[in-house]
Amino acid sequence: MNIFIEPPWYVTRMPGGVGGEAPRGASLSRLDNKRDAIMNNPYRKPAFHLARIVTFCFLYFFFSALLQPARAQTDEGTGSRWQRLKQIWETQRENKEAVVSEESLGAMTANIHDDAFGGREMLVYVPHSIPAAGRRSLLVALHGGGGNARFMLDHLKIDGVAEKNGFIVAYLNGSAATRIGGNKLKAWNAGSGCCGEPYSDKVDDVGYITGAVRYLQRKYGISPERTFGVGHSNGAMMMQTMSCLTDLFREVATLAGTLMAEVPACPAALNHTIYNYHGALDVNLPIVGGFGSKGVTNINFTSQAKAKALFENAGGRYLLHVLPGADHSIEHLSLSSQKQDGLTIGERLARDLRLVTVN
Repeated sequence: MNIFIEPPWYVTRMPGGVGGEAPRGASLSRLDNKRDAIMNNPYRKPAFHLARIVTFCFLYFFFSALLQPARAQTDEGTGSRWQRLKQIWETQRENKEAVVSEESLGAMTANIHDDAFGGREMLVYVPHSIPAAGRRSLLVALHGGGGNARFMLDHLKIDGVAEKNGFIVAYLNGSAATRIGGNKLKAWNAGSGCCGEPYSDKVDDVGYITGAVRYLQRKYGISPERTFGVGHSNGAMMMQTMSCLTDLFREVATLAGTLMAEVPACPAALNHTIYNYHGALDVNLPIVGGFGSKGVTNINFTSQAKAKALFENAGGRYLLHVLPGADHSIEHLSLSSQKQDGLTIGERLARDLRLVTVN
């Protein structure tokens, strides 16, 4: 008896084809086994395809949120934005390779303490031996856009210098840089479009940093005169904004940053000093200002010449140190510094801020 059954795709590739007589005996058994194997293949099940669709949608919306700051400020084209994203992935790979242990730097992991203020976590490095209360020094460190406190601790590599010279380092956290990934990707509202969600949401980071530093001063017995700041990239811009608008820091060191405060003049710059270290090859934030060709955000940055004029016209000192052969990364700034006089960037800024003990 001939019975016609709508065959699966593989029957057309077997002897007889569609409409031919079905194989009998052992051949029919093998056919059933193949059919069962294909039907049980997880890659052909609807659930598998649904999972792929969900994963694709998640990645699409994640990267859309990550690239939102660039869209909000300049429409530079999807291709260009994805090129920037690839550059960031490469930078992240290099950053992971650059992380070393605290002990290799002459510091101690056990001396890193978790703390918090105003709903934001922070990391505080307290050396084994510190001066008496009132004579202690505090260095407040601000990470760059898309970074966090842990990232700044890993890459500034200054805890060994702090251990040797007895000063405390506090690594603060900004707020979520993007709508997705805010647990790790953080930024500061330094002004003039920088950076990300903190700028868009008008986060009061000047107020937050002021409160966090006052809290640390009280907790560790540190006088305002012995409180200093350092920041990288977006954190450097935030630190310059603090120097421009507040009396919280008299002296700060900034790495690859510029002044982005939205003011015609700096009301608090009188007798303040900014030591700004900038790579000659920095294309994220060019020395001459304008738009960088690398990084997520696409912002018209203040030139170093304009930042210096704005700050010094208000009575401050803006000391620019250009490091040859260095780009935007802390590691490359440090390598250039070492080639100049044997000092890492951490040792250099500690020397300039007079945090180094003189024997």
